[in-house]
Amino acid sequence: MLTRQMLVDAQREIERRIHLRLRQEAGRLPEKALASGQYLDHPDYDQRGLYGTAATMCVLARRATSDPAVAEQVSKLLYYVVNRSQAERAAVSGTLYRELVGRRIRLQRTDVFRMADIGFAVSFVTPAATGRTEALALVQKTLDGARLDPAGYAVGVEGGAANPLATAHALRCLAANNLPTRPEDWRYLREYLSDGSDVYVRCFVLLVLATYDPDRDRASLQSSWRECFTALRAEFHGHAEANHEYTRCGEQDYVRVPWQIYLVQACARLFPLTRFNGIVVQRKLCDIARQISGPAGFRYDASGSHLSTRTYACVWQAFSEVLDFNFGEPLPRLAVRAVSGVTRALSSRLFAVLTISLLAAVAVASLVQWLNAPGHSLGDLAPNLLAEVVLLIAARLGLQVRRARYRD
Repeated sequence: MLTRQMLVDAQREIERRIHLRLRQEAGRLPEKALASGQYLDHPDYDQRGLYGTAATMCVLARRATSDPAVAEQVSKLLYYVVNRSQAERAAVSGTLYRELVGRRIRLQRTDVFRMADIGFAVSFVTPAATGRTEALALVQKTLDGARLDPAGYAVGVEGGAANPLATAHALRCLAANNLPTRPEDWRYLREYLSDGSDVYVRCFVLLVLATYDPDRDRASLQSSWRECFTALRAEFHGHAEANHEYTRCGEQDYVRVPWQIYLVQACARLFPLTRFNGIVVQRKLCDIARQISGPAGFRYDASGSHLSTRTYACVWQAFSEVLDFNFGEPLPRLAVRAVSGVTRALSSRLFAVLTISLLAAVAVASLVQWLNAPGHSLGDLAPNLLAEVVLLIAARLGLQVRRARYRD
């Protein structure tokens, strides 16, 4: 069973890897700036970006209030976000900046996914931090430029069709920072959750609505969670994420969607005493926590062999929410343990075997009683015996299903 200590240990390992990566980055940028790259375990890959920097800020921000050294790191991360062009111009050759880095910075500065990630990370930074206001202003400028009428957000400030994943990222960023949002944008997300075509995107939309929607309908969100989980159940047992591809200014780009983590986060909020404590969700969280705490770390093999900074930040955020929301209060946690224990007992192979044995004993007893009864007829026996045979068959099938899942 998942424990609080497992989550805390995994978070400490995430922080350790983040700090190690920042030490490797030291000296590559001007003294006031600090940034992080796409990977935690690839120090030779010195390309820095907004995804990695936002992920690093998200993990470190909460500790910055009590640790001056971490507070300084967060301030340098904010400086990089605000002054990225100057920092990179000083770090790379003039030719490389003109031909590649400068164009990339201009394009990414108006990218909704990257800037919304920055804004979400900034929401955890103390208001007194140097550079926070300026960074959030840049984020708002990008989101304002990408906002569409009558509803939704495009993937960039150049316009285009409304994108549900970009809209969900934008609204999460704004809501996390207590900034104004439009009712029609929330309505757009609700409609996409109901009948959208991309189930992976719907997982993130579901999480955003379950967490921030001011007019959320819990019953409707629970129904949507069941639909998404049913559609993705076959893919849930392994570790998998999805790519969401899009085009901006003639260039192909993508953002990863760790939908399994999003489904678990939404489940923790929508079903804190029931499904969250079921075997499937608990096993997923335990597997991720153990891999992160292990020497090899946690990765999605289909996405590459290195440890993703952004994925680790997503896991860190999920674990933080579970610790706060599901492990925070002792009395609800006692109920959670009780429900979890009963669920595990009822789902166990031993319970299935005992059920089959009991049904078989009842069937035999009914047959003996029928044989000893005077004037017995087949009509007296048939209803009871038939019902018990049907229950035996159902129990046997249930045991076979459990065995098949165990093998998977």
